[in-house]
Amino acid sequence: MKTWLLPILLATAQLAWWPGSVLAGYETVEATGPVVTTVGVLAIVVVTAALGLRLRRPVVALAGVVGGLTVAFLVTPIDAPLLIGAADLIALYSVAVRDPQRTWLSLGLLAPWQLGVGAIEYGFSGEWVIESGFLVVGYLVTVGAGMARRQWLAGRRAAADALRQAETARREAGDGERRRLSAELHDVSAHHLTSIVVTMNAARRLAAGRPDLLAESLAMAANTGREALTDLRGLLADAGPSPAGGQLTDRLAELTDAFTRLGQQVTVEAPNLDTLPPAVAEAAHAIVREALTNTVRYAPGAAVRVRLTLTTPAADAPQLGIVVENDIAAGAVGGAGRLGSGRGLTGLRRRATGLGGTLDAEPRADGGWRVTASLPVVERGVPGDARWWSAHRTPVFDLAVVVLMLAVGIASLVMPDEDTWAMEPAVLRTWPTLLVIAHVLPLLLRRRAPWLAWFGVFATFGLWPLWLSEAGVTDRLAAAVVFGFFAEFAAVYAVSAYARNRLLSLLVIPASSAVLTVAVTAEFATAGWTVDGDRVEQAVAVAIAVFSAALFALPATAVWGLGFAVRVRRDGVVQREHQAVTTAVAAAEAEARAERSRLVTGLRQQVLEQTGLVVAAAESEDPDEVLRAARAALAAMRELLTALDPPSGVGPTRLPVAAPAPAAGPGAGPRAGADGAAVAVPA
Repeated sequence: MKTWLLPILLATAQLAWWPGSVLAGYETVEATGPVVTTVGVLAIVVVTAALGLRLRRPVVALAGVVGGLTVAFLVTPIDAPLLIGAADLIALYSVAVRDPQRTWLSLGLLAPWQLGVGAIEYGFSGEWVIESGFLVVGYLVTVGAGMARRQWLAGRRAAADALRQAETARREAGDGERRRLSAELHDVSAHHLTSIVVTMNAARRLAAGRPDLLAESLAMAANTGREALTDLRGLLADAGPSPAGGQLTDRLAELTDAFTRLGQQVTVEAPNLDTLPPAVAEAAHAIVREALTNTVRYAPGAAVRVRLTLTTPAADAPQLGIVVENDIAAGAVGGAGRLGSGRGLTGLRRRATGLGGTLDAEPRADGGWRVTASLPVVERGVPGDARWWSAHRTPVFDLAVVVLMLAVGIASLVMPDEDTWAMEPAVLRTWPTLLVIAHVLPLLLRRRAPWLAWFGVFATFGLWPLWLSEAGVTDRLAAAVVFGFFAEFAAVYAVSAYARNRLLSLLVIPASSAVLTVAVTAEFATAGWTVDGDRVEQAVAVAIAVFSAALFALPATAVWGLGFAVRVRRDGVVQREHQAVTTAVAAAEAEARAERSRLVTGLRQQVLEQTGLVVAAAESEDPDEVLRAARAALAAMRELLTALDPPSGVGPTRLPVAAPAPAAGPGAGPRAGADGAAVAVPA
C-alpha cells in the first residue's frame, strides 16, 4: 500500500483538477470533447500504474510515465496535466536512488524527449526557452537529490554492517584471539624450531666426517633459538611477532637461502612483487614459508619449486597465484619427523579466505606434493569501475551541475527571436556569456570550499550591470539573470550544508542580501538614475534595492534552512553510528586482551621455558640436549595449539603415515627417531 499511496494521491488530485473541475462547471481549463477527455484520463491511469513500479522496476516506470505524459501533454489543453506533470520527476528520482548505472542514460534520454514535446506544445518561443530551462534544472536537482539519497542509504547500510561486524567481533573476541594467537605461535615455531631439529639431525649424522658442521649447527641453533624467544616474548607482550622488514622479493630470496642451507633444493620463479598490498604480501610470504617448512619436515633434501605469478582474468581483479611443489625425497634422512601441529594449512586457508582467495594442498601423481593459492591483489569485492565511481561520483555530479547551468544560461542568451529568428548583436551576447561562465564555475568548489564558492558566485552577480545594453535589460538578459539565481541558491545551500562552522553559515543570508542591494543600486546608477526615461530619486532607488534584497532573502532563508536541516540530521546520524561502532570495537578489544592475558600464561609455562633450554644447550655445546629441548618445545607448542584452536571440519591437515611426501602436508620419507637417527616410513 505504501508503494501506491503517492501515485493514487497524485492521480486523485489531478483528476480533481482536470477533468473534474471542468465537469463541475468551473472554467479552470479549456473545455474538451469526450474523446480528448477519455484519452487524457487513460493517460493519467497509465502514468499512475507506471509510478506503482518505481520501487521494483524504476527504469520501466520512468518509460511508462514518459509515454503517458507525452500523450497527456499533446492531446489535452496546456494547463490540463498540471499536477500529473510532476510524475516524471518522481520516476527519475526513483531511478537515481535505485539504479545508479542507468541514471545518467535515463536523464540523457528524458531531457531531450521532454524538450521536444515542449517544442511541439509551445513552439520555439521565449516561453519554451523558459520552460526548458526550468525543466532541465528540475531534472538536475531531482537526480542530485536521488544520488544524495542513494549515497546516504549506502552510508547507513555500511554503518549497520560495521556495527554488526563489531558486535560479532565482540561476541567472538575470545575465539578470535585464540585463533590469532594460534596462528602467530605457528609462524614462530614452524620455521625456527623445525630448522633447529633438521640442522642438528644432519650435523649429528655427519659429525664423523664434518666435525666443523656440528659447531656451525650449534651456533645456528643458538641464534635461531634467540629469534624464537624474541618473537615469543613479543607475543607475551601483546606485540605480535617481530615485524619483517624489506620487500616481498627480498624476503622470498632470504627464505630460499635459509632452506637451501637446510638441504632443500629450492628454486623460485617470481615477477617483481614489491608493489603488492601489505596484507597480500604478508599472506604470500606466510604461505611460501609454511610450504617450505613442511618440505623440510616430510621431504628433506627434495627438489622444491616455488612459482608466483600475477594474472588478470577477464572481468576480474588481478590475482596473485602461488604454487609450491616438491618431488618425492629419495633416500633422504634427517627429517624433522611428524612434530608439526597440523594447523599450518588451516590457518593459512583462513588467511587466504579472509582476503577473498583460496588455498589447496594435494598429492601429485608421482608421489610429490603441491600447494596452490590464489589471492586477489585489490580490495575484495569492489570492482574497478565501482571503485572509480565511488571516488569520483561527487566531482562528476558537481561538474554536471555546472555544465547544465551553463547550458541553460547561455542558451537563454543565444536563442533567436521567436518571431523574426533574429539573433541579438554579438556585443550583447559576448559579455553576458562570459559573465554566465564566471558566475557558475565557482560552484565546482561548493563542497570543498563553500564560502569561496559563494564569494565567486555573488561577486560575479554584483557585476550584472555590465550586462546591460543601451536599451537596458533585454528579454534575453532578463532570462539569463533569472536562471542565474539558481547559482545563488546553490551557493547558499552549499554554505549551510558544508561550511565548517554551522552557526556562522547563517551569515550567508545578510551577506547575500547586501550584495544584491549593491548590485541593484549600481544598476540604477549605471542607468543614470532613470527607468524608461523617468528620473528616480536616489533614496527611492536604494529602497527598491533593499526591497529586492528582502524578497531574495525569503527563499534564500528557506534554502539555507533546508541545507542546515540536512546537515544536522546527517551529522547526528553519523555521530550515533560512529559511537555505537566505537563502543562495540572497544568492548571487543577489551575481551580480546583479557583472553590473551589468560592464554599467555600457558605459553610462558609450556613453550617459553623449553625454547630457553634450546638456547642454553646450544651455548653449552650439548647437541643431544639441543635436539631434545627443540623437540620438547615443538611438542609443547603442538599441545598448546591444540588447546587454542581444536581441529574443526575444515578437513585433515595431516595424512596417514603411508602418504607420499608433500611440500605443505605430510607424506612419505624418512623421519627422525627419538634418538635423532633416521627411521624409514613405509611408502
